[in-house]
Amino acid sequence: MSALAVTAVLLTGIPAVAAKPGQPNIVFLLVDDLGIKDLSCYGSEFHESPNIDQLASQGICFTNAYASHPTCGPSRTGIVTGKFPARMNLLTNTGAVRNGEMLWPKVLQQHGYATYFLGKWHMGNANSVFDNGFDVNIAGCGVGQPSDYYFPYKSDIKKCDVPDMEDGKPGDYLTDALTDKALKLLDGNGDKPFLLYFSYFNVHKPAISNAQGKKEHVESFNRKLESMPQVDLTLKEVVRGGHKVQSVPAQRNPEFAGQIKALDDSVGRIMQKLDELGIADNTIVVLTSDQGSMCTSRKGVSTAAPYRFGKGFLFEGGIRVPLIVKWPGHMTPGTTNPTVTINTDIYPTMMDILGLPKRNQQHMDGISIVETFEGTTMRFNRTFYWAFPQNHALGHRPSLAIRRGPYKLIYWPENGVTELYDVESDISESVDLSRQKSELAAELLKGLKAWKPASTVLAKFE
Repeated sequence: MSALAVTAVLLTGIPAVAAKPGQPNIVFLLVDDLGIKDLSCYGSEFHESPNIDQLASQGICFTNAYASHPTCGPSRTGIVTGKFPARMNLLTNTGAVRNGEMLWPKVLQQHGYATYFLGKWHMGNANSVFDNGFDVNIAGCGVGQPSDYYFPYKSDIKKCDVPDMEDGKPGDYLTDALTDKALKLLDGNGDKPFLLYFSYFNVHKPAISNAQGKKEHVESFNRKLESMPQVDLTLKEVVRGGHKVQSVPAQRNPEFAGQIKALDDSVGRIMQKLDELGIADNTIVVLTSDQGSMCTSRKGVSTAAPYRFGKGFLFEGGIRVPLIVKWPGHMTPGTTNPTVTINTDIYPTMMDILGLPKRNQQHMDGISIVETFEGTTMRFNRTFYWAFPQNHALGHRPSLAIRRGPYKLIYWPENGVTELYDVESDISESVDLSRQKSELAAELLKGLKAWKPASTVLAKFE
């Protein structure tokens, strides 16, 4: 038995299964706070993402992908468990993996995969990374973001050590340093199938500022701004659900654009390494975000327009995310797909891709979307639920939401306000249909309240 297999037995108590010859490698790239309109391949006219654009040209861009929560920790937990966060009582912005959950990285580990984690975990402490399926953990812990993106990645404002990154030097940018370590893991992997789960701290803001791009990129975007037409960047204030909300009207922040460019450089280096190692054709690459745009409140640095608002809110801008999948030889490259999907679908999709048995009681809130790889648009005939019954620093007040068919209802339990939108024909959520279609609104609200996790939450507001 290999050293990896012995490790898997010791960590899980379940005998490891040898990987099947030729099983594909998985590179899973999870970006923090990357909105649906933050990449040039998704329509940004200010941010630059040539390497991610190239990745999109080699695979499929999904145009109707959702996060399972509008903040990072719960959404990340939804990705790895296949369950809506409220089902696991994750109702704040903190993630956690409960005892008894079988994460899909752990399934891969048990089937002979080398499993590497780098970056932001935010679902428990560093030990929980190992407990849940990873052989290697670099930087993963309960911290949501560093204090500073430059070494030593902490500041006087908030001490925030990033584990296993102490070997840096002044001038090192965290995204670059993590990428260096990712490339070393790939170089040393040998011929084992692997999962590289690279969970970026970017493009979340660091504690010291609203955004902190890599210096040379920021300088470049400052020069770019000089040649662009000026726009009114006054914060727009509107009332939603009886609450005043502010959001940024345009993408014009050089620091945030610099963060995205550093992300894009990292993706380019990883893709180049796969080519150098001769394994690109046998590697599936997935890139997505944990929640929507950083456009809300006075800390906003981007916009999701024409989608409404951003991170922290259950409007489309807060839960619509980029999703790009590349699987050479198994899909038509350079295509888009309008299938409505959510990040709990990643788990069963991985099981299908690898030919592993489904775990329906585990990923109960997800379905496989493998058939979309053949160009099929899957019919949306299920119900999505979101619950965020907490205040958030970005201006959010407690809300829950349900989507069924083209309609999404948002419910604000503090004041009993409901809003109903046709999010297929009105992606900006500009026309509230709750009075015009009062019977439908009542039906959806009844369905939301009948969903057990929501009913438990709503009891606190009655």
